[in-house]
Amino acid sequence: MTLTDGAARERIAAQDLADLRRAGVLIEDPRRERPRYFDGRFLAARDLIRDQQYFLTREADLGRAAGSGVAVGLSVRDGADAKSLTITLGHGVTPAGELVLLPRDLRLSLANIPVAEQLSARFGLSRLPQPPLRSRTGLFVLGLRPVEFTANPIGAYPTSLTGARTVEDGDIVEATAVVLVPWPDDGGSDALEARRAAAAHAIFVAGAERGISANVLPVAMLALQSNTVVWVDEPMVRRDLGADRADLPGLGLSPRALRLAHFLQHQEHLADVVRVSGGRTFPAAARFSSLPSAGRLPPGAINAADFTQRYFPAEVDTDLSIIPEDELPALIEDALALPPIDLTMPAESLDSTAVAILVPVPRNEWRAVVGRLTTRVRPLRPAAPNLVAQRKPLEALLRLRPLTPVVPLPDPADPSDAEWQRLVRLPNLWFVRRRHLTVRDDMVGASLRFAAVETGVVTDRVRERLTSLGLATNLDRVLTSATPAAAVEVTRLLDSPRFVDSPALTAAALGELAARSETAGTLDTAAAVAVSSTLTATGAGDGLARLESATVTTPLTAPALERLAAGREWRTVDADLRAARKEEMSVVATRLLGTAVGPAPVQPLRPRTAAPAVARTSRTGNAKPASRPAARPRRRKKGDGGDRS
Repeated sequence: MTLTDGAARERIAAQDLADLRRAGVLIEDPRRERPRYFDGRFLAARDLIRDQQYFLTREADLGRAAGSGVAVGLSVRDGADAKSLTITLGHGVTPAGELVLLPRDLRLSLANIPVAEQLSARFGLSRLPQPPLRSRTGLFVLGLRPVEFTANPIGAYPTSLTGARTVEDGDIVEATAVVLVPWPDDGGSDALEARRAAAAHAIFVAGAERGISANVLPVAMLALQSNTVVWVDEPMVRRDLGADRADLPGLGLSPRALRLAHFLQHQEHLADVVRVSGGRTFPAAARFSSLPSAGRLPPGAINAADFTQRYFPAEVDTDLSIIPEDELPALIEDALALPPIDLTMPAESLDSTAVAILVPVPRNEWRAVVGRLTTRVRPLRPAAPNLVAQRKPLEALLRLRPLTPVVPLPDPADPSDAEWQRLVRLPNLWFVRRRHLTVRDDMVGASLRFAAVETGVVTDRVRERLTSLGLATNLDRVLTSATPAAAVEVTRLLDSPRFVDSPALTAAALGELAARSETAGTLDTAAAVAVSSTLTATGAGDGLARLESATVTTPLTAPALERLAAGREWRTVDADLRAARKEEMSVVATRLLGTAVGPAPVQPLRPRTAAPAVARTSRTGNAKPASRPAARPRRRKKGDGGDRS
């Protein structure tokens, strides 16, 4: 390898070059020409400039290979007042492949708007450069642009015999400039919130170009009212570096980076709308022009009294369902492959849109919630006030249909309806757009559990283990008051690996089950599942686990386990042990359980300071220990310094 040739390039001869050009199979890039150095060549400034330009072009090409966007940092935060912002440190790559870098947090004062406008006009970032204005109102894109300038003047020697020496800048300094780019929209007379929704619709649904130079890296969109920040929306224009490269081959859909940005932008926009609305409900079409294929629901979107939804248009088919909490991210990721919901479309187009409203349920509560519901899917009716009154007479005649039976209102006394009402009042409801797949209703069923021969084996195994722990009487008391299905549930819970490895948690489960059966008089399946949810919740039993794994303790004694199985006192014991320090575990457990749970720490004997022990010597010369207990202390005489030998 030489210093002037590439590592993997082959030098072609002049005759081969002519043949390749004549055949049209040689592709030349005029941007990638560099000077060829050899001894005796006279170098001018233009040659070295061409050399620098070659490497800058190569770096830009490599920068575009990974895409454009923010690599790390560059987050826009609120400043000290409403007329300032803060951009955190970080770096990114512009669509042209240039690197922009902020080595430290930048505090930007929007009172200096004329400087930003002059930069915009000079770099050609705005379509119509305008003179600086002191009162700027509208939507703007906050971006970073790589710039360079010359500095550090030095003396230049003359290039001729009669020339004079001059002074020229000796260095080219690269920097990053903050620019404001006016957003080209047609909502000059509308409110800024409405223009925000229109801009999101134009970017994420219509696929409109942002009208920003390829030399600018957008980091946020701003809404200014007389140079005061109204809102800041980062996901509207901010894109992460390499997000598009991880996309799957699409069939006319938008890139994954754009769909993910729409999801994040809706999250921030919805949070701002909920904060401004003050808890009042609103339809989605009143605040948004489009919705992503998955997102959160605002509070109060579903009326628990009659199970009507007032968020989506009446033409959208909506269902309510439950889902395990840990499966929600995978379902949202799958829904992001679907197109967004365009709320500006006519009713005929929205009639074929289906949405599922999901209630995330913690995994430890899943079986308890399912046991209280008769079905896992519940249809929702639209709440469309004044929808009929707004129809024209001809439209009302064209839409005449046979009367449908009225859906009865939910019965609060019904356990299933009461559980659905509790679920829809939760604050963490999500919606996902559903696929149009053929689903047969007759294939929907419910799972049933049968007590097989293996159940007796499990029961014997559990009874044998609890007998060795001294808890067989507590088990018999629980199983006697339990129904057959609840007894199977109890046996299954006590035979799970977590309870098998923890005698303390087993005793706590027996105490909780006994308390439930004493309160209701019997132990049914719902109560057994509720106990399972309580003991398998996050953080439950951590204090007891700490007690069993502490090095200062031995396995819990039978009286200590009996104390835990006596009732619901295990909750207090578990909470106190969770908060206790490691060296206090034995003392706290002894105080709470009323019995020693481990060997007491050995305390060193302190020597007596008033009369130190002195060894006595017998007549035979053998030393006798001075620690032998005496029935009565010897009275010393005055002047006696100790025992006589």
